[in-house]
Amino acid sequence: MKALRVAALSAALLVSASAQETGKAELDRSSVTPGAERLLQQVQEAVTTAGGDLDRSQVNWVIAFSTGHYKADPLGAQAARELATQFVQKVAVQGDQVTARAWEMDTWEYRNPAGLTQVIGNDAQADLERTANLWPTTPAVGSVGGHDTERAAVTLTREFSDAPGTVLILLTNTAASVGAAGIRVMGTNAPEYQELLGNWTRVSGTQDGATLNLPYVVSTPSRQIQGQMQAVVFVPRTFTSAPLAGGTRTEQRTNAPKQTGTDGGKGGPNPAGLLVALLVLGGAGFAVWKLIGGGGAGGGRGSVRVGDSSFSVRDMPAGRPFCVIAGAGYAAEDDMPVVPVAGLPPVPVAQITRIGKDYRVRGVHDDIRLSSVGGRVVAGDSATVTLRPETPDAPLEFTGEVRGPGGVPKEITRSVVMSLDGEN
Repeated sequence: MKALRVAALSAALLVSASAQETGKAELDRSSVTPGAERLLQQVQEAVTTAGGDLDRSQVNWVIAFSTGHYKADPLGAQAARELATQFVQKVAVQGDQVTARAWEMDTWEYRNPAGLTQVIGNDAQADLERTANLWPTTPAVGSVGGHDTERAAVTLTREFSDAPGTVLILLTNTAASVGAAGIRVMGTNAPEYQELLGNWTRVSGTQDGATLNLPYVVSTPSRQIQGQMQAVVFVPRTFTSAPLAGGTRTEQRTNAPKQTGTDGGKGGPNPAGLLVALLVLGGAGFAVWKLIGGGGAGGGRGSVRVGDSSFSVRDMPAGRPFCVIAGAGYAAEDDMPVVPVAGLPPVPVAQITRIGKDYRVRGVHDDIRLSSVGGRVVAGDSATVTLRPETPDAPLEFTGEVRGPGGVPKEITRSVVMSLDGEN
């Protein structure tokens, strides 16, 4: 309960500061660094205790974010993502993989899970930078807050029970489970949770069930505000994994590529000359790109995923919809791609059009409306969706009325997630 009160007070202080300060409240990113270092040290000790050798073993780093408080505490949410990014940058090497998940009363899919794992390959630094795009940025569609730490742990340890060398890290505003309205939490005495503890160790640390308290600082024009998140770490009771093929973790971190500077006048390329040449070539390339129409019908690169369907940005038609959202069984007469959503009627419910770098979602059904985008209420029949590496996904929620058996009206709520799919 103490942790719950502390977390609630921290969130209230941050919200109050954001509302009252004349300037903008911002996360002090450097304030997260000590927590990332302490988390790394704690994980190293836990793996060693479990009989493993972190320096020589491949690891599947599973980082799961409690998102029930994200809307009320956006800076706390940013702090969790920043900590995960810094932690991965400090520990992951070639041969590892990083997986992201989100949870509230249980885990929930904010994006296709197949796209939420980044394998660290030969270009380790580039792969590490991509991991920052894995993290969730919004609460679940229709979220009523709360989170069940034990239930999430059961679900995730079952999911990765066959993945050797998994380290599970739950990041949350408080390790204590907080029940949502009308929903009971699992509790530590539940048989499923006790079964988990037969195969995994919950790394102890604080009295309220967290492994670590992880402080951070929010800066405003007049003062600094202390915030806190918590981490709960689970490791297999016996840690086994394949050996790292590219050298030990220490060797790989030591030999990681550094930023190149001048060559000391030893006959290498002239950096200033190279810069001028690159600028000239870049300008010429941009001119050619403009002349050929911006690189295709829609311009841009990469792709966007809507539900389970992926659409190339380059192939999107200019100024008109590139897909329609409808219930299962609808076949568009004009060959427009259909994104089926279970539970919606087999007719068009919404259309999505690319507008510049953003997307416009427009509801086209009389009885089912676009009610929210990314957790924000939609006032009219359309809304703009902005997808960027720092906000790579947006849940679209539809609410309305359908006719059930015998013509009886039935209220429904359905959702589908838009997200970046590949490099954009």
